[in-house]
Formats: sequence, C-alpha cells, structure tokens
Amino acid sequence: MLRFSLGAMVTLAVGPVTAVQAAPPSVSITTPTSASVTSNQTPTISGTRESILEVGLETTVTVRIYAGALTAITPGLAPVQTLEVTVAGNVWSVTPTPGQALAPGTYTVLAEEEEVPEPVRSGLVTFTIDTTPPQVTLTSPANGSSAIGGSRVLGGAAGTEPGDLVPITVQLFAGSSIGPQLPLEAVTVQASQGSWSATVGGLNPGTYTARAEQLDEAGNNGMSAPVTFTLAAPPPPRPSAPPLASFKWFPSIPVVGEPVSLASSSTDQTSPLTAFAWALGSNAVFNVGKQVLTTTFTTPGDHVVRLRVTAADGLSSVASATLHVIRPPLVLMAPFPVVRIAGILTSAGVNLSVITAQAPPGARVRLTCRGRGCPTRSESRLVGSSSGKRRAGMVVLVFRRFERSLTAGVILEIKISKPGTIGKYTRLTIRHGKLPTRVDSCLDASGFKPIACPTS
Repeated sequence: MLRFSLGAMVTLAVGPVTAVQAAPPSVSITTPTSASVTSNQTPTISGTRESILEVGLETTVTVRIYAGALTAITPGLAPVQTLEVTVAGNVWSVTPTPGQALAPGTYTVLAEEEEVPEPVRSGLVTFTIDTTPPQVTLTSPANGSSAIGGSRVLGGAAGTEPGDLVPITVQLFAGSSIGPQLPLEAVTVQASQGSWSATVGGLNPGTYTARAEQLDEAGNNGMSAPVTFTLAAPPPPRPSAPPLASFKWFPSIPVVGEPVSLASSSTDQTSPLTAFAWALGSNAVFNVGKQVLTTTFTTPGDHVVRLRVTAADGLSSVASATLHVIRPPLVLMAPFPVVRIAGILTSAGVNLSVITAQAPPGARVRLTCRGRGCPTRSESRLVGSSSGKRRAGMVVLVFRRFERSLTAGVILEIKISKPGTIGKYTRLTIRHGKLPTRVDSCLDASGFKPIACPTS
C-alpha cells in the first residue's frame, strides 16, 4: 500500500517500498480571517488540510463556533454551533444553513480533523458579524423646499460607530421619488467630525430627489431618507432704472447760524450708489460730497437744497426740498434796562427833574419828544463803557435837555435796543391837571415796535 501526504514529496521504488518522507498532519482556517467583520449571518468557513491518510480517502473536518473573542478553549466550554464537512482533498469549506444563522456579535472558530494517532486542530480565528448599517442622514435642504438656480448644497450627519467608513455617496434622481432609474448624478465626499456636505450643480429647473449612502467595514449600506426639492429658473434681469434720490435734514426746523445735517436716504434696486453731489440753492452748482453734508444758513426764510445721486450703472436722479430757516429765539437784554423819570406837577403840566436810562454797554437809547414845547425832537445815544456812571454792570445815561417844564399834550418815548435781544420801551404822556401816565413794555429786536414782554 502506498501512503503519502498531500503536497509532500513521495519517493517511489520498483518493488517493495523502501522509504516515505511525509509532512506532519495539519488543518487551518483561511476564511474568515482573524478580526474580520461581515454582515453575513451564515458565513462560509473554509480552510486547508495536510494529512497522512491514503489518497482519496474521505475524512471529516469538524468546525466549532464559540461566542466571544477567545484566546483559548477551556474544557467544558460549549460551542454555539458545530458544523461537520466530509472532505477527500486538501481544501474544505462549510456554511451554516439559514436555520443556523448566527446572531450579530463576535465569535471564535476552531477546526478539527481526526488523525492517527490523535486529532489535529487549527488555530483560533475571531470574527464579528455586524448587521447594523451606518446611521447617515440628509437634513439639508428641507424636504419639499425650493430654491432658485442650477445648484444646491446638500448636507447631513454621518454614522460614527466603529467600522463606519468616512466616504458618503450622494445620489441625485430626477423627479419626486427614487425609482428604478439610474441617478442623474452621484457625488462622493468625505465625512468629517460626524457631518458631511456636497454640492450638486449644472441642474435644469425641475424637481429632484436626493439620498445619501454610507458603508461600513461589514458591507452594511446605510441610506438616508430621501429628500425632494425643487429648483426654479432665476427671474430675468430687470431693466436698469435710475436711483430714487431723497434726503432728510436735522434739525427739522433750522435756526440761522445753527449747524444743519443733510443726510441722503436715496436707494437703488439694481445698482449700488457711488456718488453724491449737493447744491444749496435752486440755481446753485452741484458740489461732489458724501452721503451726509453739514452746513449752516445765514439768513432766515425758505432755502432750496438739491441732492444728485449717481449709481454704478451711470444713471442718476435729483431730489429737491425746501428748508424753512427761522431766526434764533430772542432773549431779553441782560441786564434789562431801567428808565427813571421824576418831577413835580404844575398848573400847565410837569416840571421834570430826572430823566435817566440805565442800560448795558452796546445798547442804544433813543428819546423822542412829540408836542408843543419839546426842547428837541429826538436824542439818540450809544451806551459805552465811559458814557456815564456804572451801576450793577450797566451805564446810567442822563438826558438833561429834557429835565425841564413840559406842557400838557407832550409825549416822551424812550426806546432802548440792542441787536438780537428784546429791549425796553417807555412812554410818558403829560396831562393837564393830572399826573402823567406812564406805559412800560418791551421793544422788538428791530428796535422800533413796542411788544408785550415774554412771560418766561
């Protein structure tokens, strides 16, 4: 009888066998590989064997599958599954039936073959069954949303469990659902820190449906829920229109000499504004400036202001407004003047002994006389620092020409004025046989018209 070991050298001789060199018997597992991951719950387990049995003689390889990642098989440990395969060659394989499907988890497999003088065993091989696909999502754009243009940015979250691969494939389909048709576009991007984004472009107006996919090491394919969105064509460009020029001013009622801010509120729907020019008058020349111009008006009344704005497309327009400028509010002359008149009553009228005006420097005092017996029609004097006696910051002027006898019917008027302030007005009327009547009031800023004095 001729004995040999598969794969070993055999020495033949004519007549009786004189010598045989045989390798020691062995059995090994080639599939699955150690630490491999699969989604197949009935994985094929295969390997090789080296035997000293006769050629063509069948033998049995027993495969035992244990739960967990083991480094040694302890006595009495029961396998979760035992498989046997009869083999005559040097390659063997065995597959659990669907009724023997393994639950997801980690397993250790051992192969054993009966040999003479004792069985031979393979090394331990550990593998994992993983049936959970990556949890990939597609959250942007929102389902049912719409946008204008020919491209869209898609994004979502990626699965980050051990074994989940980082490439994310985004498939884009025409229409509102995913049918049997091939995708219009497939884009693969890399997930980063649990998220991903991709851009699909070159699209015509219409409705599209997208889906994201992610694989893991076990071959599980995670798919997001489909998202449908619509793309619309951009509206045709509007024809160019001139800007809408307008401006405001602060304060709304300017005062002579007060700074006034003129601020442009102009707009343009199609082109940015690039130039501003102001004209302070209906016929004044435009001067290039900025959006805000600060100026003053030296005279009261209505003043026309114009603004010309120019856009980047070269179109321009002009806005015009009338600003009503008022005089500064008048204040009482300070210190306020004092007029003193004293005398005695006579049969013909009065004999005045004192006529003085007490006023601040810079004021003008004008005394007029009407009626028979006036020494002069008027006398006007400007109050200076050396015009007379000083008293409480004012100068006392004495009108000696009028310190005399005046007959009934004579009227004296004293007007004390100073530019920009409200002055003093006094009128004395000489009566026959009665005391004179005296009227005191204020004088307008022009220095001519008596007015009622302000209450505050």
